[in-house]
Amino acid sequence: MKIRKGDAPEPTYVLKLDAPICATGDDFLNPDKRFDKIQVYPADSGVAGRFLSIDLRRLAGKRVVVEGNSAFGAHTGHHHAPLLLAITNVAVPFDPAKGHGTAMTTVQAFYMALGAGNGEEASKFVVSEKRSSGAFLPSAITNFYSRLIFPLTLLDIRPVTSDEYRVHYSYVAPGTGRCNGESVVRTIKTNGMNLIESIRTIGDC
Repeated sequence: MKIRKGDAPEPTYVLKLDAPICATGDDFLNPDKRFDKIQVYPADSGVAGRFLSIDLRRLAGKRVVVEGNSAFGAHTGHHHAPLLLAITNVAVPFDPAKGHGTAMTTVQAFYMALGAGNGEEASKFVVSEKRSSGAFLPSAITNFYSRLIFPLTLLDIRPVTSDEYRVHYSYVAPGTGRCNGESVVRTIKTNGMNLIESIRTIGDC
C-alpha cells in the first residue's frame, strides 16, 4: 500500500455481513441504500478496549458475532464502511442446535447464565447437594461473574463421553485480565433431568 507524504497507515476492522441490510438513524445514512459491510471498533478506550482490540486481531478473517450500540453513518476520511459500530464484544459463534436432545443443553444453559452474571439461574443446572456452598453457591456465582470487565462468552462445547463435555470460554476479570478458559463438565441424570455434577478447570483460569 502506498502511503502519501504526511499520511499514516490506519488499521481498520470491517465486518462483512451475511446479507445486505439498510439502516436509519442519522443524516449520514440513506434508508434506501443497502450495504453489507460495517466498520467496527472497541467502544471502550481503557483496559476493556485493549483486550477487545487483541480479540479483533486474533479473530480477523474468521466468522464472528459482535455486540455493540450507537451505530452511525460514515462521514469522514477515517470511515471505511458505510456504517460504523462501537462494539463491546466479539466472539466465534456457538451453535446451540448441535446439543439438542443431550445433556449438552444443560451445560450450555449453565454457561449462558454465567455470561449473564445470574447465579440463581446458573445454580438450577447443578445437582442440588452442591448448590448450598462453595463455587456453586448462587451468590458466589453472581458476585464473580456479574463484575467481569468482559462477560463470559461461551466459545464451544464438545462431548468427551455421553455424560462429559469439554467447554471453551473467555472473559476478562478485574486485576487478572483475560481468561481463555477450558473445563471438563460432568453431568448426571437425576429424576429425569440432566444436571451438572462436577466441573474440572483445565489451565490457570
